[in-house]
Amino acid sequence: MIAAAVAANLAQALLFVTGLGCLFLSFRGFLKGARPAPADNSGGGGFRRFAVLLPAYNEEKVIRFALESFKRMDYPPDRFDVFLAADHCTDGTAGIAARLGVVVLDHSGPDMRPGKGRALKWAVGRILAMDGASASGSGSAGDGPGETPGAAAKGGYDAICYFDADSLAHPRFLKVMNAHLAAGETVVQGRQLAKNAGCWLARILAGGHLVTNRFFQRPKYALGFSATLHGKGMCFSREAAALYQWDETCLTEDLEMQMRLIRSGVRITWAEDAIVYDEEPESLGAYLTRNIRWTRGSLDTARRHLRGLVHRAFADRDLKALEGAVYCAQTYRLGAAVVTAALIWCTRDSFNLFIWLYRLLPGAEPVMKAAGVFPLAVYPSTALLLEKASPEIFAAYFLQPALGFFRLPVFVAGVFRDCRDWGRTDHVSQVAISDLV
Repeated sequence: MIAAAVAANLAQALLFVTGLGCLFLSFRGFLKGARPAPADNSGGGGFRRFAVLLPAYNEEKVIRFALESFKRMDYPPDRFDVFLAADHCTDGTAGIAARLGVVVLDHSGPDMRPGKGRALKWAVGRILAMDGASASGSGSAGDGPGETPGAAAKGGYDAICYFDADSLAHPRFLKVMNAHLAAGETVVQGRQLAKNAGCWLARILAGGHLVTNRFFQRPKYALGFSATLHGKGMCFSREAAALYQWDETCLTEDLEMQMRLIRSGVRITWAEDAIVYDEEPESLGAYLTRNIRWTRGSLDTARRHLRGLVHRAFADRDLKALEGAVYCAQTYRLGAAVVTAALIWCTRDSFNLFIWLYRLLPGAEPVMKAAGVFPLAVYPSTALLLEKASPEIFAAYFLQPALGFFRLPVFVAGVFRDCRDWGRTDHVSQVAISDLV
């Protein structure tokens, strides 16, 4: 019983300290966001050559809108090429891309297993191998129509930007990323916003992006920590893309890459003005399918990297690794909370540190009530107001507790999820960049 009481108190202390650390970190979100100095593009020499890569599997409903957003890019058209990695597509996705002048890389055939991570790794290798010869029309990117890279490939690409087939790029995306690369940053994540908010579920998730951008991503960039990768709106320098290849098996390849980079001492920075618009689920079924996949992938990522992150944090005194370890361990937070609650109940007649402090401190009850209301209501309200959220998104955000009922079944389903099945969500939101910008 003594061991259980000690474990209960340690578990409570750990949850409290990590939560308090996240709260203190978020205070930086009230200040202006940090930004690199504008790149010197005088004479055109400062415009880096970008390869924009979109992996896709049967995305004919939305791919046109994603690719057309790059037609409106405020960046010299001869300094970037757009590539589509068609991963075993059986619909019109590749044909639409080819008609729009996009370089189509056909990742299909009996010798190629399907999967986003595999398609990304394969496509990046082909893009990095391109040089002036391939740009002149040798067809080294493939032998089919639409597979010859453009002028930007001459001399090789300086960086690769990653998007999903359902995402849209803000017209200034490449220009902002160019400035971050000029400042010496090597892996950069853009600011993610929702492109659709036509139902209450999408509005809840759209509000979540506004809160995390303001009180999570912005403070981490300003204070020198690593941002979180979202799988779209990412930019890797040529060197980083070549050195850190995408994992072929993890269901959350972006999270796995994030933790691998932090373990290797690479800081992931955040570009607040490089905006990527992503589709949010509009049905509960799609939302649950996506979150179960994320849970399985997060558990696999924690199994692979959590111990290494903790070791680097203490052995190298690396605060970025410590923060990354705390973030990586969040996948266990629901299980940790359940175990902690069970320990508290089993040791309810024993000494409990927080109950003792609660009874000891004068005015503890109103302080504890305020502490509960502040992060759950006041803080999100402030972020949504500062981000100028629409009234619909503001109201919808506070329906998030309704989604909390699904956390336990989603976690359990994620534990038993088969890693070999991707569990694709169907993308249907046909929003154009002109509707948003």
